[in-house]
Amino acid sequence: MKKRVVVFSGAGLSAESGIPTFRGSDGLWENHRIEDVASPDGWARNPKLVLEFYAMRFEKIHRVQPNAGHIALAQLQEKFDVINITQNIDNLLERAGNKTVWHLHGRADWQKCERHYDIFGFRDSYFNCDFKSEISKPIQWGDTCPKCGAQLRPDVVWFGESVDMRRNYLEELIDTASIFIGVGTSAQVYPAAGLLMLFADTEQKFFIDPNPAYEALRGFEVIKSTATSALVKLVQDLMQSV
Repeated sequence: MKKRVVVFSGAGLSAESGIPTFRGSDGLWENHRIEDVASPDGWARNPKLVLEFYAMRFEKIHRVQPNAGHIALAQLQEKFDVINITQNIDNLLERAGNKTVWHLHGRADWQKCERHYDIFGFRDSYFNCDFKSEISKPIQWGDTCPKCGAQLRPDVVWFGESVDMRRNYLEELIDTASIFIGVGTSAQVYPAAGLLMLFADTEQKFFIDPNPAYEALRGFEVIKSTATSALVKLVQDLMQSV
């Protein structure tokens, strides 16, 4: 039986493919206030702006290619059972060949009904239409849910919305992982950063970041490097160890 590797990745992994990180030093996301394009309030104020913003993200994601880090993780599957948990809303891990990817914050090329209960907490029969699907082109204003006729929106988690942590599945991963790799994430933003502590008892733990917060990484082998170069080397070493 293959050993299980759990990989927790953030924006730093996809940045090397040319996808901008979520928040710049000026507090903006691609020249937009986060509150205007990534919150329920922003959607309520100006849904057309939000759709235009995510249409640009959609097009950007489909123009770039998986980098050596994404590809290395896919190669790791040859000898390990690899589970990817990512904060990224792109599909680069999948396009590189990774089979199991859990998107904590959804994906920009998924859509769902704006009235779906996972967004605003509604659970009655009208709002609980439970519609979501993958899309081949950006969502437009006027694209509606086939079940209830409400506007469709990107299936991504915005500020003010809860992350589905799938606790039963997460507990299984904690119990069965032999190796944990954190890469491209600050290890300081919750709830996702709490994953590092949850995997504290995992036999082998690695954390890759050019500016790691060492105080949060007790027990980890810290690799001070960018995601791509460090992942390629780490994957090679792990595969040679089997």
